Amino acid sequence: MINFRKVHRNFTFNLKLRYKLSLVYMAVIIVPIVVVGEYSYQKSEGFMIKEAESSLEKELNQVTEDINYKLDLSRKESDALFNNKQLRTALMTDFSQDIQGLNEAYIDVIDPTFYNLRLIQPSADIMIYTTNQSLLSGNRNIASIDEIADNPNYKKLLNNEIQFSWLPTSSMIKVNQNSELGYYTLRDKAGSTDKQYEKILTFSRSINSYNGSLLGIADMYIPVKMLDDVFKNLKLSEECAGIYIDERRQVLTSFGHGSIADSSINTVLSTSSRFGTIKDKDHILVYGKTPLNHATILISYPKSYITDQIASIRNITRLTIVLSIVLVAIISFLLANLITKRLDKLMDKIKHIRDTGNTDITFNTPGHDEVADIGKLLNTMISRINKLTEKQLEAEVAKKAMEMEILQAQINPHFLYNSLSSMKWAVNTPKYKDLDGVIDSLVRFYRLSLNKGKETIRVRDELQLIREYVNVQKFTYDANYKVEWDIDEQVADCACMKLILQPFVENAILHGLNPKKTGGLLRIAAYLEGSSIFFIIDDNGLGFDARTLNSSASSELQQLYKGFGIENSRKRIKLAYGDQYDVTIKSQPSAGTRVIIEIPAAGPATFKKQSSQI
Repeated sequence: MINFRKVHRNFTFNLKLRYKLSLVYMAVIIVPIVVVGEYSYQKSEGFMIKEAESSLEKELNQVTEDINYKLDLSRKESDALFNNKQLRTALMTDFSQDIQGLNEAYIDVIDPTFYNLRLIQPSADIMIYTTNQSLLSGNRNIASIDEIADNPNYKKLLNNEIQFSWLPTSSMIKVNQNSELGYYTLRDKAGSTDKQYEKILTFSRSINSYNGSLLGIADMYIPVKMLDDVFKNLKLSEECAGIYIDERRQVLTSFGHGSIADSSINTVLSTSSRFGTIKDKDHILVYGKTPLNHATILISYPKSYITDQIASIRNITRLTIVLSIVLVAIISFLLANLITKRLDKLMDKIKHIRDTGNTDITFNTPGHDEVADIGKLLNTMISRINKLTEKQLEAEVAKKAMEMEILQAQINPHFLYNSLSSMKWAVNTPKYKDLDGVIDSLVRFYRLSLNKGKETIRVRDELQLIREYVNVQKFTYDANYKVEWDIDEQVADCACMKLILQPFVENAILHGLNPKKTGGLLRIAAYLEGSSIFFIIDDNGLGFDARTLNSSASSELQQLYKGFGIENSRKRIKLAYGDQYDVTIKSQPSAGTRVIIEIPAAGPATFKKQSSQI
């Protein structure tokens, strides 16, 4: 049934305004014309035609159901053969060296199967064309598949392209005519008095093994005269005639009190209308398919004596309706297009803004109607959006720059003080010989960290900065730990945030290696993996229990790794690169600490771009 609520919703909310207007205009104008014109003759012609149609349709439905039932019996017989595991096993078994097994197969399986199936439709017959040559022993229901190998009607079945098919109608000879269980043969040319040719419907089905290979073709033979009893029960008027034709449009049988010329069948079935012309007369045509064999039942009834008296009214009315529909459709479409044309242009610009994000568009909509007002309001709204967007971007840039400056300024403010104090103390000691190198390292450290005011630095420069920093720290604390470097040259020219490693190296030296006094080792590595750069800072210092890094009962060393410099560095990384990049700290008491820093990889081509963004 039609869901009128859904139709109404689609019309109201989904259909374009242009088509809504067109349909409304057409409906308002055409409906009165159709109602007035059709009412003048539909009452008389419609009633009589409807009565004739109702009678024919009722008869047709009953006939179709009866024929389908009889044809379905053959399909069910084929299903029984197809699903019979014992029969399939027999078709698959090679009996060439097993005569006793062959006899047992016929006695126990094959003959009982055919006998039982033919009891369902005594007038029908069955034939299996098998690929198993050892199964051939003269049984009339078993034949070699070679007999049909060259028959084009079996080509798709033999190639396993289809599983079943209705073959073209053929004439066969019934052997043992006087017996209710007589059987059919295609090529019996003896023509004796107890034999006669009959028109036969053939339903063919392939039988396959469990792995899908072809075992044989099963034919179900159904005599057309078996269907004649169905057509004899039709209650048709004297003017009615009917035919039953197969899918190849060959007449199987005719019935009723009239006749339909074979030459008219193709013309009738080529149109979908129920009105056709048979023998130069208009008829009411009712036809239906018997879906199992794709045949057609056609019943015709002449309606000329019904329509002759009102033919002129009908013709004039229908011509008027057709011309009105064409004229109104053209006018309605042009008028609706004129109304919605400016609105379509407005929508195209709005969609462009939605798809591209480009708000540098002005809506120039002429006029003073609602469409023009919408364009002006959109211009005002877009102007305000652009101003707000600019202000927001400016605020975000200023905020980000301020945060970066604050965070960077907080990193280790005591480094310079401690370094200078150590140099002053060393002047009067033997360490004064190392002052030149330490001062150079300190100068290079601050020169690299200043970086001409830029926030990003090449990885090679960041690592050089750390080398200078380590040199100064070793001098300041008179330390003797070793430093190892493992740097992947692929990352040397990539960009990174300035002073990204210094807080972590400082923690490793001051709180991991310096307390250890001897045997200390600091390892700094950098490598590329996928689209990320990984920095690793290892020390074999005191270490701590990393599982309790975030607990309240942590040690002093743990608090240092949660302290101001480390936390600021983490914030800087997230602010510069996003939340997906972070610092991982792993440690074990007395075994040392490992810090892993992940940032996105950016090659030399993007270095300048990143320098301006971070």
